[in-house]
Amino acid sequence: MGILITVTLIVTMLIGVPVGMCLAIAALVGMLMISTDVLIMMPQKFISGLDSFPLLAIPLFVLAGQLMAKGGLARRIVDLSLVFVGHIRGGLGLVVIFSTMLMSGISGSPAANTAAIGSIAVPAMKKRQYPDGFATAILAAAGGVSTLVPPAIDLIIIGVIANISISALFAAGVLPALLCGVAIMILANYKARKLELPLIEPMTTKEKLTTLRDGFLPILMVLIILGGIYGGVFTPTEAAAVAVVYGFLVAFFVYKELKLRDLPEVLLKTCSLTGVVLLVLATASIFSFVLTFEGIPLAMADMITEYAVNWIVFILFVHILFFVLGMVMDCLPPILILMPILVPVAAAMGIDPIHFGIIVAANVGLGMVSPPVGICLFVACGVGDTPIERVVRPLLPFLLVLVISLMVITFVPQLTLFLPAFFGLS
Repeated sequence: MGILITVTLIVTMLIGVPVGMCLAIAALVGMLMISTDVLIMMPQKFISGLDSFPLLAIPLFVLAGQLMAKGGLARRIVDLSLVFVGHIRGGLGLVVIFSTMLMSGISGSPAANTAAIGSIAVPAMKKRQYPDGFATAILAAAGGVSTLVPPAIDLIIIGVIANISISALFAAGVLPALLCGVAIMILANYKARKLELPLIEPMTTKEKLTTLRDGFLPILMVLIILGGIYGGVFTPTEAAAVAVVYGFLVAFFVYKELKLRDLPEVLLKTCSLTGVVLLVLATASIFSFVLTFEGIPLAMADMITEYAVNWIVFILFVHILFFVLGMVMDCLPPILILMPILVPVAAAMGIDPIHFGIIVAANVGLGMVSPPVGICLFVACGVGDTPIERVVRPLLPFLLVLVISLMVITFVPQLTLFLPAFFGLS
């Protein structure tokens, strides 16, 4: 039956059925093969897949990101970044990376961050003679890195699915995110020097002070969210609610760029983005139930344990598995299906669950940038109005740098576990 479920899943994906519905159809086929009496479990598992308080953070962080994009906070983050790296050759590319990571510290959605920053920065890069493919590749790579920046939605989902502390995952993602961000910044700067891209016009002292003043409130938002979580003031879910209230107050009352007439559009976009994620979560819960009922996860775990003679072979197997799946499907289903299987095996091999969660999140970020189905790549191409075939070649060096960074994160666990231990979360 496992073969039939797999074939159903692959065929429905190949003909263009949305991922959430692919999982539901494959699960339905599996249930029919077991017994029609099992169908009564389908709506129950659909609801139970969403019945988790931490998941409430997903729509709230997405809403906070939409309020920021519409209310001018995202633009001010870009301007603030220019103060620090605008004077460097290729500085605008560095601004995109820096801004996307800062934006990720608020919204948690890589796709939303890519769209919000890209809509502002990509036209500016093209205006300053950045090749279309290179500008779009920078934006896509920055979006992939943001899966590690707390409060990334993928970290929340990994924590819920694998029963790992979400606060610990948030702390663990900071240093790996900085490593990946700095690595692609160095590459972007090298490429910009090679292309001899023009420098951005220098700011006067008055302009810098004005930009720093305008950018203070968006940065304060990041500090409030992360400081509140690590300081034990509120949970990640409560932090998401704080982000929404703060973003609305600043955008509506301070900057006054968010109008009441904008709220329906903001809410509709939030519902659209959230609906896609939650539908996949719910249907993946049904799919996981069918697999578990048939003992497929246990069989996979036994196979991995048999062939993975040590933790290094196991980790390389995990990397290959997630990377290949990330190239052909959205990252969410592999997390939901494989994490419950792989985390116990990883723990049995002596790998810290927090470290393993960050390894998977970093690999997911790589998949978000990789063709043919990388969501950040597609969003970047859409925002930059650039065909994907013109982006793939300039993107390859960024993928290589991210792979090297992934290997460092994998084999230097102290990079991941230092902050959770420092904050007493591990």
